[in-house]
Amino acid sequence: MKFRTKLIFGFSIVIFFISAILGVVSYNFNSRRLSEKAAQSLKFYSRQTAANVDFTVDSMKHVTDYILSDPDMLNAMKTLPKYYGSSTYSKTIERNELLDTLNSGISMYYINSNFYRVIIFNEFGDVASSTNTGSKITNKARNTTAIDWLDSAARRHGKPILVAPHMDGWGIRESEEVFSLARKVQGGDFGYIEVQYATEKLKDIFEIPDSDIKVVAFLPGGHVLYRSEGLPDELVRYIKKHPAVTKMDSITVSSDASMWTSASEVSNNYGIRVVALEEKTEIVAGMKEALMIALGMAVGCFVISMGVVIFIASRLSRPLTVLKDQMEKTGIENLDAELKVPATDDEVQAVGIAYQNLMQRLNESIVKEKRMSLLQLQAQFDTLQAQVNPHFLYNVLNVISSRGIMDGDEEICEICGCLAAMLRYSTSTKERYATVEKELEYLDRYIFLLKSRYEHRLEVKVDCEESVKQEQLPKIVLQQLVENSIQHGYNNSKNIMKIQVKGWRDETGWYFEVRDNGQGATEEVREELNEKMRKIREKIMSRGSSIEMEIGGMGLANTYARMFLLYNGKAVFRIRNMEEGLSVIIGVSEKEERTDVSGDGR
Repeated sequence: MKFRTKLIFGFSIVIFFISAILGVVSYNFNSRRLSEKAAQSLKFYSRQTAANVDFTVDSMKHVTDYILSDPDMLNAMKTLPKYYGSSTYSKTIERNELLDTLNSGISMYYINSNFYRVIIFNEFGDVASSTNTGSKITNKARNTTAIDWLDSAARRHGKPILVAPHMDGWGIRESEEVFSLARKVQGGDFGYIEVQYATEKLKDIFEIPDSDIKVVAFLPGGHVLYRSEGLPDELVRYIKKHPAVTKMDSITVSSDASMWTSASEVSNNYGIRVVALEEKTEIVAGMKEALMIALGMAVGCFVISMGVVIFIASRLSRPLTVLKDQMEKTGIENLDAELKVPATDDEVQAVGIAYQNLMQRLNESIVKEKRMSLLQLQAQFDTLQAQVNPHFLYNVLNVISSRGIMDGDEEICEICGCLAAMLRYSTSTKERYATVEKELEYLDRYIFLLKSRYEHRLEVKVDCEESVKQEQLPKIVLQQLVENSIQHGYNNSKNIMKIQVKGWRDETGWYFEVRDNGQGATEEVREELNEKMRKIREKIMSRGSSIEMEIGGMGLANTYARMFLLYNGKAVFRIRNMEEGLSVIIGVSEKEERTDVSGDGR
């Protein structure tokens, strides 16, 4: 077989597989995109409807909270059982007055317009209803002992329970299907509160713009709260029996001959499981179209590529041997030698030029690798030098301290010892973060040095709760804040510098405040710092922790960046002008994830 034929045959096989792979990849990509889009839609709708049903049930619970928080209605519920069995006229009048209090308390426009019925009743036959007119006349003679959820409500000790959809048993003229939130009044046999919601109105909660998507919702006990029209009974029973099936973002479940894609979400407050489903046939239709597109791309790519291969093979078959011989002679020692390619064929010449460029890049890479080795050695030397420098400073401080001892100056010895401890703490590279307790020890040494300089002109008060001392902070943060107050807060001022450092914990998190009695911050400085913090947040969110190396310095912007890197959205950083001086608050909010950067600052 001729070389040209072999070349064409070999490339045809390669191109065939490439075209097939391209078609498969294209089909997989498009089908996966369609499946992911469907799964995302289902997940979105399941979350949305779960939030909606939580909101609705919350509003039902708020009605019971309102009733229990009203002193008159609560007193009426507690007093009514005392009149059980009494038939005197005065007792009957008093009992009716208490029932009127309950009836008027729940006969509100908000309740009647948003809920089917609100019932307050006890086991002694006392019944109050939010509506007692028209088609919603209440059967106050109902046998309440037959209500099946009373024991469940009693076991909840005053907490609300959800009652599965059922026919309303309180109506006289008509009975509509409702689901209820009920709770027992704590403290004795004071009765029950039932808030009813018409299941017909659940369509407004679970209605989804996409008509192909169906919804089924289950109460925590497994009872069906709502199901869209058109859902097969077998599918609903299967999902009810296997709740774990729909806990994944998207999974396929079967019912008869139909296939469904589903997404599940459990409401945060009441544990109502909402499952959104879409029949597979809707997704498969889009996949068939994607398959035809992929086949067309594969066939077109193969035909075009074969034409190009035949053309190139015809032009490359003759001078390739010459080019091959020259390639075999190429070695490490002659990478920079010029390759002589016959000019009879443009394609072969292009390959030769590409090979020449490759050799040139390889040669440059080898040279670059040698340079990198030298740079690595230099970096190692710099690292060793950086380790030597602190030791040199310690030795100098020891010499100064020794001279102080010889001269009988103990203060110099204390200053040198304090400064050496600060250097040892700040130059340590083992840990980038430290506990608040270590930071306070470092701050005490720094304050000692400041007082040695400013003497009576400086007053510093440090107060920190024990519950905060084991929390983590970036190293030297508290010292930076105190240093910032002294450097920027008392320009050209001869007043006594009063600085207060306070650490505390409350229900929202833990915090540190550094407050001074200085000059505060100007508008220009505030705007500049706010702009720096905005850029820092953008860089951290886009590139991560390398931002700390870019910022440099030890100012408030650096402090904010390091707090943001350590605690992300929980970091708190507040700066504000006070009546006298400036207040800087840093800390961590444990209540919710958010970056708190407010106020003004320098």
